[in-house]
Amino acid sequence: MSKREQIVENIVEVLQNATDPRFGLVTRSNFDPTKLSRQQFPAIYIQTADETKTDESMIPSMTRSSMLEVLLAVYVNGKNIDTLRNAAIEAIEDTLELDRSRGGAARISRVNEVTVDFDMPDMYGKVDIMVEVYYTYPRGQS
Repeated sequence: MSKREQIVENIVEVLQNATDPRFGLVTRSNFDPTKLSRQQFPAIYIQTADETKTDESMIPSMTRSSMLEVLLAVYVNGKNIDTLRNAAIEAIEDTLELDRSRGGAARISRVNEVTVDFDMPDMYGKVDIMVEVYYTYPRGQS
């Protein structure tokens, strides 16, 4: 399994195992939030995004480095959408901070950007959280 896949699987696993709050749904499969039950919120759709790869030095090297972006689309449902979004953001950030090495597959990871989507149906809220992950790997084994 590639380091890229190990990193994303680690993010899914730690968020699935989070307890305060417990996320109702954490998946890499796209879904329609309007078709979820209330028990499935907050819901998180995780997907890999852009990646920048470089050689570790000017001399041809056997090691490459990569900055991988992982996008978390977080959905909440309820009456006080802003409070629910803020609670989800804080919980995700706190959970991911517990192991910034993503189970040893990365050198460092961090929440880099949070973007609120205000164009959602009533009673639903969405926030996109971009997680940056820096990792290295032997050439040919990304």
